[in-house]
Amino acid sequence: MNKRALVYLGLASATLAGAYLYVQSLTNKTATAPAAQGDTALALESLSIIDGSLTTGSYNAAVRQGQRIQFLVHSNQTDSLIVEGLDARVPLPGNQTTLVSIAANTPGTHAIELDLSGTTIGSIEVTP
Repeated sequence: MNKRALVYLGLASATLAGAYLYVQSLTNKTATAPAAQGDTALALESLSIIDGSLTTGSYNAAVRQGQRIQFLVHSNQTDSLIVEGLDARVPLPGNQTTLVSIAANTPGTHAIELDLSGTTIGSIEVTP
């Protein structure tokens, strides 16, 4: 190979390596649950909603009264998540992942539903 080809190959390799590192820096930003505290649940799950239908398994959590429930929801359409009995309504912007954080202050089993489609995507059981 001549020198010119080696220079171009080196520049192409450096450009690809830089692009790869840039993309990795964007995709490695993960959401983490806060450190375990007296009022925080330990689990952080992720749900995916496509066209008003749940594409992952449903979210079911059992916590003690006063704990905080946190999970991620990605929806391709704008909607709202409603938790009956806990008076929680969380807006879900289209094509974004939303951190849902709900205080579990009322004992009982509470359904988690999508506002527009009416789809039940899980439940939260709160024990005293």
